[in-house]
This record gives sequence, structure tokens and C-alpha cells, in this order.
Amino acid sequence: MNEFRGDELVALRAVRRLDDAQVVAVTDRHALDALREGITMTDRNTTSTTEALRRGGRLGRRGMAAGALGLALLGGGAAYAVSQWGDTPTLDRLNCASSVTLDPQGELHLVDGVDGVAGSGDDVADCAQIRQDAGRPPLADPYAFVRGGTHFVVSRAGVPAAVLAEATQPLPAEEQAALLELRSAMSDWVDGPEGQCFTAEQARAYAQDTLGDVGLSGWTVEVVDGAGSQGAGPCALVDPLPQREVVQVRAHARAVPQDDPADVAHVVHVVADDLRANVAAKCLSLTEARQVAKVVVGDDGEVRTVTDEAAGCTTVDMEVGGSIFVTLRGPAVAKP
Repeated sequence: MNEFRGDELVALRAVRRLDDAQVVAVTDRHALDALREGITMTDRNTTSTTEALRRGGRLGRRGMAAGALGLALLGGGAAYAVSQWGDTPTLDRLNCASSVTLDPQGELHLVDGVDGVAGSGDDVADCAQIRQDAGRPPLADPYAFVRGGTHFVVSRAGVPAAVLAEATQPLPAEEQAALLELRSAMSDWVDGPEGQCFTAEQARAYAQDTLGDVGLSGWTVEVVDGAGSQGAGPCALVDPLPQREVVQVRAHARAVPQDDPADVAHVVHVVADDLRANVAAKCLSLTEARQVAKVVVGDDGEVRTVTDEAAGCTTVDMEVGGSIFVTLRGPAVAKP
């Protein structure tokens, strides 16, 4: 298997994240809001009160589209650190902490916090795995809530009354799991539309099949022409738009993916190729697939596992931000 190049990991570690407060200072507020739905998987509880939150981004073409949001440093770097540690919540990740504090400006700060990628739809279970992987102790009486579109799991005694008063509950686990699986499939570099050149018709079929697989039967697929936009080319872009319950396929919206450091960090293609050959092309149990993925991704990536006993073999989705996020869904015992 190929491994991360040391210089790429150094670049990933070295660059500091910019939070939304800094971004807002140099970009248009309405443009920032408009980009949010197209770039992130928000839920119906999302509000616009998120200026102070940190945000993940992407290494590569969608980082270019994100502009000031992701501020992706193309060609082997990222615009924010891989480290999950910090006292400021991250908007598009799951924030897990022993307590939170509310400052005079109404911004939340994490105590004993770590953030990670959700996978199962059960925020409490996902935070337990995130904290275990990070070497943090489990939370006492964990309580899941959503504030300003951001997901938190915090020990109940550590949530101020003022935060509880304005917090909402996450979506039901089954619905949230479907949205997470849709997002990872639409952002997948292994055999999804991020790492390949799908025509509009291929992208439409892929999106329709995925909606059926994850059980979002009420959603529709919308095809629009992206010709003339920045980065236009023969390939389609695919974006879930949860507030509309639509997957939008933009035809002729990007160029053919190439292993070009000026476009996307080389490590993205290396890891995607290894996962394609050593997980997607084989029939592995969830445990076997996790062992392989951890070797491929290395310590600086994240691997999430979701048990799915209805599956015969483990599937793999790879999303890209300041690090590489791999989600594996499969059975305890493979059934070829």
C-alpha cells in the first residue's frame, strides 16, 4: 500500500484554521450564507447565528468553490490544522465535551472538548467513539443537542440553562443516519462523484440509487447546467441540498479529475486508490475493513465505522477536508 508523504502531512499539521469570525471580516455575509447549504450538510434546524464557529473545508476543487469558507491551500496543504483540539466548536463536525461555557457575546466554548466526524446518526454513540479514539474519558450522562445548526454532545450537568433553553434536539437517529450516508456518498472519492468524471446522466443515476439505498424516498434529483461557471468542464458536480430535500446535479461543472498537485493534493489520490483496491474491491467484514483503512489513512486521518448487518460486505466512503475522513459501513462477518 502507498503511504502518506511526510511533507504532505507536515503541511496538513502546520496550517492554522480560520474561524468564521475571521472569514466574515473579509467576505460578504450573504455570499457566505449562500455557500453554506451547497458546501455543507446542514439540517433543518440551522440558523444564521454561527459567525464564531470554526468550519471544516476541503483539500482541492471544492475547496476552491468554498473560497473564503474553506480557504483550502491547494497543492498539498490545508487552510486549517488536522488537530481536533480546541475550545471553539466546529460547525460541520460533532463537538463532544464534558461541559460548555457561554461568553458575554453568546458564543459557546468547549471544556475538555474534541470534535470528529459523525457516522451512525446517533450523536451520543458517535461521540463515545470519537472520544475513545482521541484518548479522552467517556462523558457522564451525555446529552445531545443542536445549537445554531451545530451538533453537540455534552455531559448534562455541564450544559448551562441558557444554552438548554435555546437548544433543539437532533433529528431522529434513523433520519440523521440517512443524511450522513447521503453526504458521504455524494462526497466520496473512492467510487463516487468526487474522484471520477460522471456525466450528468451518470450522476443523476448515482444520486437516485443512493437516495433509494439510504431510504430518502421523498427526495428528488434536480439536473441543472453548470456550464460557464468557474471550473466548468465535462464532469458533473453533485450536491445534497437538505433544506429543499433535493440532490442537485450540475452538468458540465468541473474538469476531469487529475492527479495534479496544483489542483488537489497528491495524497488524496493515493489514499483513494488504496481504499478502492483494498476495501471497495474486496468483501471485508467491518473489522477487517477498519484495520485496512487505518493503515491506508494513517494516524492523521479519521476512520468511522457503522455497523450494518443487512450488508454483505463493507462499503467505504472517503471525504476530504483538512484531513481525510473515511466512513465504513458493514457487517461483523462478511457474506460474499
